[in-house]
Amino acid sequence: MILDLASLETDRSVSTDVLIIGGGIAGLLLAARLRDLAVPVVVLESGAREQEDAEHPLNRVVQLSQTYRGATQGRFRCLGGTSTRWGGALIPFLETDLAARPHLGQPAWPVAFADLRPHIAGVETLFGIDRGSYEEDFVRAGGGGRHVPVGDPDFLARFAKWPPFKKRNVATLLERRIEADAGLSIYLNATATDFALGAAGGRLASVTARHVGGRRITVSARHVVVCAGAIESTRLLLLLDAQHSNQVFASCAALGRYFHDHVSMPAAEIVARDVARLNRMAGFRFVGATMRSLRFELAPAAQAADRVGSAFGHIAFASERETGFDALRQFLRHLQRKGGIDVKAALKVLQDLPYLAKLIYWRGAHRQLYWPVPARYELHIVAEQAPRATNRISLAAETDAFGCPLAAIDWRVEPPERATIAAFARRFDAYWTRHGLQALGDLRWLGDLSSEAADGTFGGSDVFHPGGTTRMGLDATTAVVDRDLRTFAVPNLWVASTSVFPSGASTNPTLMLMLLTSRLAERLGSELKRG
Repeated sequence: MILDLASLETDRSVSTDVLIIGGGIAGLLLAARLRDLAVPVVVLESGAREQEDAEHPLNRVVQLSQTYRGATQGRFRCLGGTSTRWGGALIPFLETDLAARPHLGQPAWPVAFADLRPHIAGVETLFGIDRGSYEEDFVRAGGGGRHVPVGDPDFLARFAKWPPFKKRNVATLLERRIEADAGLSIYLNATATDFALGAAGGRLASVTARHVGGRRITVSARHVVVCAGAIESTRLLLLLDAQHSNQVFASCAALGRYFHDHVSMPAAEIVARDVARLNRMAGFRFVGATMRSLRFELAPAAQAADRVGSAFGHIAFASERETGFDALRQFLRHLQRKGGIDVKAALKVLQDLPYLAKLIYWRGAHRQLYWPVPARYELHIVAEQAPRATNRISLAAETDAFGCPLAAIDWRVEPPERATIAAFARRFDAYWTRHGLQALGDLRWLGDLSSEAADGTFGGSDVFHPGGTTRMGLDATTAVVDRDLRTFAVPNLWVASTSVFPSGASTNPTLMLMLLTSRLAERLGSELKRG
């Protein structure tokens, strides 16, 4: 059942077993998993059914140092959240990413990959993706053929899985189930603004959400889960603390700190000699309806030897003129956001019949996406950012439409990230030669990847993968949540967001978030059964 707070005639008070703040990827997945366990759920979503504009006014932040683009461009307040624009890449972290990394001074995560692995199948089933390996086994099983080098000491060939566009938006994926479920109530345009603590035990008694027009809803719940995305989840916990004289998280030195992302930059142009072979190696593959993309991941042994973090590279193309590919991408993105057909984009695809014919041929003959020609080919490097206490989210003096403080972000790219990118580039240059890939094209490196520009800036940028500011850990002084995602400070308050990640590894965080969220659903179900 979906309700709009703006349309209610009076303020409302409701009670439920679990209140979820945020109707995006984590929030809707958690709601679905809890409903599988027959747990009554209320979801408060700050946005409307859709976000039409590229930026939402409630996502405004105060930037204190380098501009963190993901604060505005990478967040969406609407049913489905970032999944309405999400690229779709699903790939797990390596087991070593969660283990202790002494060369970086990073302890192990409080959960091991073995704790999360059992939940992979459920996510793959939900999104309708193939069940094959993410690792080099995929190549050996025929997915990459002879075009992808394997067994290299410095780089792992890994393959992300991408659901079909029509299944990437979690809101449309679960739409029928949501609207037919009497045990699930979703309130749109309901921004959480006030947190009431109980008289005893420090439990969260209720949360009040408001619409900009003035309508309110107050929800009392046995458990509250914040699933509002990394930045907003952190702001809400800071707001809760501020509303109670900064005493809730007074013993925790971690809330808001250790903010990290991935740092990405175009590192080399590939001057192609054999575009077809380059396409065969690096182009999207299809396994049924699932797309697979190749990434070159810096091996853990190489990371340790160079004393750097994780990183991966991928080969991308940019068309030098508008082609049927651009129209196809527009068509598919509209399908993802709206769940319907963009007739104008479909007609544009049909206008480029030469590309369409080659697209169909490559899909049938090679089970791959055909790249448009002519195009520019580039190697992009994506590096893990070290978690540092100085990179942080705090509350600003400026306020939003509800009079609540905005998030203030102090974020910088520093030498460790530049060192990781430089180490990747040095080893990849040797990898390219070692495997005879000069036959496909020459790598032309784009300057000194380890240094700053004359104005003190660095060519890399964030990629909308924020984490760290409500980090997991083993005790209340150095972490915000425990291994089950329960806050140490408030026994019935939990966080399901990438903000709980102690470190970022080198891969997209979405699958790991889904695995942690699925595990949380089990924990909450057990908690409620015990009463």
